[in-house]
Amino acid sequence: QANFFKIGLFVIGATITLIFLLVLLGAGRLFQPKIIMETYFNESVQGLELGSKLKYRGVIVGEAKTIGFTYTRYQQDIPMSERLRYVMVEATIIPRLIGGRAGAGDLTRSDTAKAEIDKGLRVRLAPQGITGTSYLEIDYVDPKTNPQLPISWEPANLYIPGAQSTVTQFVQAASDIVERLRKVDIDG
Repeated sequence: QANFFKIGLFVIGATITLIFLLVLLGAGRLFQPKIIMETYFNESVQGLELGSKLKYRGVIVGEAKTIGFTYTRYQQDIPMSERLRYVMVEATIIPRLIGGRAGAGDLTRSDTAKAEIDKGLRVRLAPQGITGTSYLEIDYVDPKTNPQLPISWEPANLYIPGAQSTVTQFVQAASDIVERLRKVDIDG
């Protein structure tokens, strides 16, 4: 003869234990230290969405948290017509995934990140396949061909400059080729 009271207690106890284990395992992600990084683009960020991945040389190290304009946070004291219209993207970085230990090469500290920025560290928008979605990619580029955007404020968070996306570079190169073809004297 089944004792329904004991079976009920067992089911309730097992459910509570399972929920406790799920919360305990998931809580590690909630309590990981995170750093906010911001970057600016002077181009469309079409395809980038909240939650899009942030990768450092192909390794996921964070995700996009806010996408907006710089003039909504900075340059509030000047007229709207004179404000810069950069797109500002804030992303969270998990320091342990990007080398967040004290020492050289730590990209999560402003002083050491500055040296890496001088070497060409930039954030750019990268397409994710043919779906039209994009992600943020932190990588090294030629600092001479990818200069920092001029800003007149001190960023509130860790700042890594943006670089032109590969799609924009491709479109500009194609436009240059078409323009050169227009100037060619084919009849001659």
